Amino acid sequence: MRLLSANTSLHYIRRLLGAIETCRNTLPHCCLLCNRKTAHYRDHLCSVCRQDLPYPDQLCLGCAAPIPSAVSFCGKCQQSPPAHVLVTASSYHSPSKELISSLKYHSNYLAARELARHLARRVQQLLQQQLIDKPQFLVPVPLHWRRQHSRGFNQAALLAQGLSEFLDIPLLHCCKRNKATTAQAQLSAKQRQHNLDNVFELSYPIKGDCIALIDDVFTTGATMQELSNSILTQQPVDIQYWTIARTLLD
Repeated sequence: MRLLSANTSLHYIRRLLGAIETCRNTLPHCCLLCNRKTAHYRDHLCSVCRQDLPYPDQLCLGCAAPIPSAVSFCGKCQQSPPAHVLVTASSYHSPSKELISSLKYHSNYLAARELARHLARRVQQLLQQQLIDKPQFLVPVPLHWRRQHSRGFNQAALLAQGLSEFLDIPLLHCCKRNKATTAQAQLSAKQRQHNLDNVFELSYPIKGDCIALIDDVFTTGATMQELSNSILTQQPVDIQYWTIARTLLD
């Protein structure tokens, strides 16, 4: 009788959860870009706008330039291979650009899930093509505590959370930012190179040999380079750079 009662209770719980899911899907859920109703409340972009997100077939894992075939690097990067591969969905163009701004400057947390889904598509493609190894952990680029307190969140951590869910890779918050710095977007390329000197620190050892650093946009690479240098001074580990978009410099 107890077993029957337990099974009956589980059955009703499942039915209740199904009913809640159905009810939630009847509530308004609109596309972040065009405001049309989406197919499901967990979808924050409609199918048309999701298809419009820039996604070149193949990108160089060094400079993120479009390339014609499924190889790791373009001709230029083959001559001088980078220390760390760069995985990105596209260059910094609309409408990905608007979604990133909506997340970063307008606290639109829903955009983080869609951006993470977009980058996860690229990662899955590269894994299938055997062009990258699957990292054991995802490490978001940390903010200084004052900036995170002021903003209310770390956009890199939100993106990493979504990627962790889509790709089934655990998160590690193993790094910290020791001092506040001027925002990189406000500096020239030359100033960026020294703005981050000795900023990061590995809080505890990483129990693995391959990780991916997560951030929203890759411009000069100064932030990820400084963070990876800080990690590598404390332990050897293979590091990949993952970002939603790459700003192509003139």
